[in-house]
Amino acid sequence: MKLPIIIFSFLFILLNTGCGVAYRVLLGIDASPDWNTDEQIAKQAKAYNIPPEYNLVLDTSTYRRALNNLYSDTLNHTTITNLDSSYFKLLKKARNDDRQPTQFRLFNQYGIEIFKMVNCYVDPPIPMNWNVDGCFDAFPPKTSHETLNIHLIQLDFLLSHTAYLHKQTFNYSSLPKADYYGVIIWNDFFKRPSRKLIKTVREYVKKTDQSITLIYINNQNQFLWSMLDKEEKEKMKKELQD
Repeated sequence: MKLPIIIFSFLFILLNTGCGVAYRVLLGIDASPDWNTDEQIAKQAKAYNIPPEYNLVLDTSTYRRALNNLYSDTLNHTTITNLDSSYFKLLKKARNDDRQPTQFRLFNQYGIEIFKMVNCYVDPPIPMNWNVDGCFDAFPPKTSHETLNIHLIQLDFLLSHTAYLHKQTFNYSSLPKADYYGVIIWNDFFKRPSRKLIKTVREYVKKTDQSITLIYINNQNQFLWSMLDKEEKEKMKKELQD
């Protein structure tokens, strides 16, 4: 299903993400993405060898709203306490980073985030090397980018807005015991970034010899839904019901 409203909204995304890689629509990014069914996501996940028990989808509506609220509360607190204005600007940039369509996040055994990398920092787009500034050359990975060292999202917050395919509830407490949890956020319209990220993280996990459980979250529909206005959402609901 290719809807004009989806195409228009996605082009809007490309022009407003503020990330260099997003502008390169011809380099592994689909400018007219489909709204994916659970069956389509399952097929894509199978092609990437994603295990079903760790194949999740991001909620279409609650996550972005919760993320905005999380940052709004922090930004308001920063304003009230008159913290350094440079940190205020960093928070706003970090919020934009956390909205990006393709990401990797690493959490410790307590669900506290210790590292993240998002698509905007992966330049040049060819060969699209996710090992930015050698971040994956050691364990744990690290980056010098200031905004990527702002960690407001914890694992329980992120997973509370996910579910298995076909809307089966995902239970955070059912995760196996591990020293670390890695989360790969992927989709079908950032094709090359998603494919390269999955490969990079798997190779990294293998060579570290650490106890890391990888969780895969597909955000295709959530990312498109967040760009639609009320009228467009009603049109989308009607299309999905027909």
